[in-house]
Amino acid sequence: MHIRRPSRINLRQLILVLSIFSMLVMLVAGLAGTYQAQRQQLIDEVLSTNEAFAAKLAATASDLLRQAQHGMAYSADIIEKSGMTPTVLQAEVERLRQQGIGFNVVSITDEHGVLQVVSPGALRFLKGHRVDTDEPLSVSRHQVPAISKPFITVLGDLAVLMTHPLYAPDMRYLGYIAGALYLKTDGGVSRLFGQQYFHDETYVYVVDSSRRLIYHPQPDRIGQSILGNPVIDAVLQGRSGRQRLVNSQGIDMLAGYAHVPVADWGVVVQRPTSVALRPVDDLMWRVSWRVLVPAMALLVLLWLLSRWISRPLRQLALIVRDGYGENLAQRIGQVSCWYFEAQQLKRALLLGAGAVRSQFGLLLDAAHTDPLTGLGNRRALDVALRTSRTLGRSFAVMALDIDFFKRINDHYGHDVGDRVIRRVGELMRGHARQGDSLFRMGGEEFLILLPGMGLEVAVSVAERLRASVEQASILPEGAVTVSIGVAAWTRGDMDAVLKAADQALYRAKEAGRNRVARDGEFGESGRLSRGEI
Repeated sequence: MHIRRPSRINLRQLILVLSIFSMLVMLVAGLAGTYQAQRQQLIDEVLSTNEAFAAKLAATASDLLRQAQHGMAYSADIIEKSGMTPTVLQAEVERLRQQGIGFNVVSITDEHGVLQVVSPGALRFLKGHRVDTDEPLSVSRHQVPAISKPFITVLGDLAVLMTHPLYAPDMRYLGYIAGALYLKTDGGVSRLFGQQYFHDETYVYVVDSSRRLIYHPQPDRIGQSILGNPVIDAVLQGRSGRQRLVNSQGIDMLAGYAHVPVADWGVVVQRPTSVALRPVDDLMWRVSWRVLVPAMALLVLLWLLSRWISRPLRQLALIVRDGYGENLAQRIGQVSCWYFEAQQLKRALLLGAGAVRSQFGLLLDAAHTDPLTGLGNRRALDVALRTSRTLGRSFAVMALDIDFFKRINDHYGHDVGDRVIRRVGELMRGHARQGDSLFRMGGEEFLILLPGMGLEVAVSVAERLRASVEQASILPEGAVTVSIGVAAWTRGDMDAVLKAADQALYRAKEAGRNRVARDGEFGESGRLSRGEI
């Protein structure tokens, strides 16, 4: 009696069954999608706000700095016309300190670097003292209008200095006006950036062109250098924009930044990402609890069902992952495929096993071959060394390196460099015997294993190869030369003979290149005797 085998369910029917459950799971997916959308929207809004505020602060700072420079230029004109009259000097430093950007100290220094007048009056004891000639107070650097990097004043304060030169009608240098902005006390810098009020832990900091903080809400950080911050990298290149980053303190931040070109400063406004996302996180956390129980039940059910469906495919995948061994067909035949698609895949694997086995040898050759020269690569060298060790057959080693190859690449380009490497590989083949193994170790470095060859014969072969390369017309002008190190192995550590060949190659290069150097044969005693052609 013929028993009719039941037909297997097909994948289409399985997809229909799973779709019923997927509709419920999509509720959770929709919730997650909504959360991500709201989260990204909030991030974009914070980044946009911070960018706009940074741009506003940068523009305000630029305007105030330019006004201060104009004020200093105006005072310089009055002083120059007065012929450096002391009363005019004092009047102008007082005026500059009381007006504009809010200098902490204003002074006038003569052409010799000696302080003539200073405001406030409490610092008049400095009058007649020579200003420190170290940067940024070098007199020569004040012969043009400038804004200095942060420095320590003679009173020990960290400050930024704005200067404007003074010239006589005959263009003789008379000295300069200087306005100091203290960074850690009340003054112009804190007036520019410190009177901004934020909520949600948003704050502003400012860096100069040397990456030092010239303003920060934490005064103890002012003067520190900030490294490894991509926002500072960008703003000091003159760019403005927005970016999410992990700052130098390891905190995820949403930052907007803008450049102050007049002083080469960077203004950064940032808020911790965790603080910015706190409202949407709180909302989504409350909603998530309401859908967690049904979602978990659906996930468990879907997991059980998907495991049942995917079991044959998983078994086939694991067989393929383990590789195409001798018992591949037997292992595939043992897989129970209970639906149509899995059964067809099983048949395809059985049919493809034979074809894959025939192609495996070709793939293995490709994995051990350098694509540029067709020589063996490091994998092939490992195989050759293992074979020599197994057979116990002695061999000689030639380590070869193209001389001045970087110059060839720099002068002629990499295409010509590749052509040189291929041509050297061809010449190596021309001097190799059947059974010799040739390898490209990377770049312009090559290695040749010469089975059964002694050191002296190998040196002769290396010399012929060296001469052949030198005489070959490889470049449009000039000759290509190689340096070769030769060593021999009979017994012992194979790594040692490779190192010996490398050392001989190094000696050939040290001796002037375009030559062959040999090492002593490495024998059972483990001793090396050295020589050189």
